[in-house]
Amino acid sequence: MEKWVKKYLVPLLLLGLIIALFVDFQTVETIDPQAGRYEPSVSEPQPVPQQPQQVGPRGESRLAVGERYTSLEELVADQKAAGYLRTGYFGKHWPATVTEIQVDDDGISFVRKNGPRHSYTGFDGYRMKVVHLSGPGEQETVVVFRSVDKR
Repeated sequence: MEKWVKKYLVPLLLLGLIIALFVDFQTVETIDPQAGRYEPSVSEPQPVPQQPQQVGPRGESRLAVGERYTSLEELVADQKAAGYLRTGYFGKHWPATVTEIQVDDDGISFVRKNGPRHSYTGFDGYRMKVVHLSGPGEQETVVVFRSVDKR
């Protein structure tokens, strides 16, 4: 047994130690202590150009049963103008027509046309909205929104 240890184990351990030291010294980086100093800009700060927002004031929404939307982005922009943020999304069938609108407080529950019940809980203080839409071939799309601000 002693011959095996001297012949195989000791050289293997030495080789492992050499590799470990080699790898350790390869990852050392030198840090310049002056590079982290903050030097304020000499010139005056320039204003950042702001992009005008594309949405209208809150409260302006065309959402109604029978209303047609060409894309998810169009519906989300419309609801953003009304003070709602998208929280959930089922189906990708566009263009689509609104078939049902559900509104509730602090959470909301709904059933998809061919699926299980979905519940959005934990939204205490928020107004919730579910928009059911019918796309090409009567395929269902459901979008869930919550109000931007608490009541």
